[in-house]
Amino acid sequence: MKINIKFGKEFDENRIKNSIARLDWYKKHGYNPQLPKNINEKSTDNEISEKVVKEYKNEDYEGVSKTLLSDFSVFSDKLEQLLFGIFGKNIQTNFNIYLTKYGVGGSYHLPNEIILNINNKFGAKTVTHEIFHLMIEENVKKYNLKQFEKERTVDLILHSPKFDFLRYNFWQKHYNGVEKYVDAIFEKYFFKSPETFFAEVSKIKPAEIN
Repeated sequence: MKINIKFGKEFDENRIKNSIARLDWYKKHGYNPQLPKNINEKSTDNEISEKVVKEYKNEDYEGVSKTLLSDFSVFSDKLEQLLFGIFGKNIQTNFNIYLTKYGVGGSYHLPNEIILNINNKFGAKTVTHEIFHLMIEENVKKYNLKQFEKERTVDLILHSPKFDFLRYNFWQKHYNGVEKYVDAIFEKYFFKSPETFFAEVSKIKPAEIN
């Protein structure tokens, strides 16, 4: 499994704009994206660009890049082998990692794009978290799972005995109650048949779950 790391001022500008555009969604789901001081919904493109130029330090990104490549190389081969066993041989094995100082700690876009905030102390663990999101995203969309359901699913995978070697030790602060049914369904179905797991979760839609 390979990661290709990219960063630059233009990407930082776009990250800020995209984060501003999604502020309502972030607030609803309990996320707090990082933005430059005094930058908000009313800021112009020029103001955003000026802030990025002022705050951008190439060495910050280079240092994180070196650490990330080193940390990821320790477990990448074993991770790929296990993912093949769960999801099949047609999975993505090459990922583009974009580093930034802005937005949430990590996010992803199909088919193989991951965004990592360099202020995120979990580094390679967050990249792995986003890789699992990419692995399950087709089924998430197919079965219309909600945000907290897919987050709980990814965290359950990462905390399972199969992936102890990743030493993943982070849970979200809350999952909006979905753990009350996702956990039991995960235990029963996921490693036997991932798609059955998603199908079963999709049948349970409490009104209060977003």
